[in-house]
Amino acid sequence: MSAIVSLTHYSYLLCSAAALLSVIYFITQLPALKPGYRQLAVMNIVICGFSTLLHFFYFSSMSSNPDTAAALASINGHPLELRYAYWLICTVLLVSMFPLLIGLEKIGARFLVQIASADAVMILCGFFGERSIQAAGEMTQTGILLFLAGCVAWFYMLATIFLALRRLPSRELTTPQRDTLAYMFFFVLLGWSIYPLGYFNTSFFDAAAGTILREFTFNLGDIVNKIIWGIMVVTAARKVSDLERANA
Repeated sequence: MSAIVSLTHYSYLLCSAAALLSVIYFITQLPALKPGYRQLAVMNIVICGFSTLLHFFYFSSMSSNPDTAAALASINGHPLELRYAYWLICTVLLVSMFPLLIGLEKIGARFLVQIASADAVMILCGFFGERSIQAAGEMTQTGILLFLAGCVAWFYMLATIFLALRRLPSRELTTPQRDTLAYMFFFVLLGWSIYPLGYFNTSFFDAAAGTILREFTFNLGDIVNKIIWGIMVVTAARKVSDLERANA
């Protein structure tokens, strides 16, 4: 168990350092982006900036001694509201990148409102479900029902994104835009599925192991869905900017 505790402890530091390096990369890309795409870099700077601070806070508040009891006391001392506020802000920004990369004038503000609202419902269901589980110390019926409600919101968001992308004439998008939008969809489909695994870890394992593995799973999810996502989106924005300047 001490190895899992140490792995989870240093995964916080890895998340923080990787997010900080990503912020530096996004800042260096700002001058190369056309004004309409700079918002994408700024949004990723905000997301990874939050990630840098939050994960360093988690790392520094956890003892380097690989003692399970001390690790649990530290993890359980992290406010649940803080993590879910971070997720709510970040995921709304993440899904907002779909219409910004497409061009809001092409896809419409209604699409943005639909997917951002579905995302907020999903995160809030997760928050109240996990709070119920924490209060009981085990999986609860409320936790399961809210998890299922969150899944419905997630599937609605996926369906809305998929149908919107299908309706877009391919000639209106450059190759980097089309490819990146497809990758972004699969990140939301597959990458975001990492988080439900963490949600149920306390059911699959004993309370101590499940809690620690939940944190490690969430850290893995943040590396995939915030850092790798951000690099992919900003790189695509750079390519689209270069193409549009070349064709101007």
